Amino acid sequence: MARTKTQKALRQAERTGTWCAEKNRRAASDYGAISQHVRVIPDKREKLNKIKHKERIFQDGAPFDLYRGRAV
Repeated sequence: MARTKTQKALRQAERTGTWCAEKNRRAASDYGAISQHVRVIPDKREKLNKIKHKERIFQDGAPFDLYRGRAV
């Protein structure tokens, strides 16, 4: 498993015997709520689900329903 930047900083500080800001993060009461892994782009499964959902909407005629409220 890949190490996060936080883990790398903690290990480097431990090796060199210096202080780092990441040590305070673990002492915080809400440490578990802090997300260290944030996906910027969707993974393959999310992309496939989005495509599947789009196909389902267009097959049942829903796009015509979208334009009903607009003035042409």
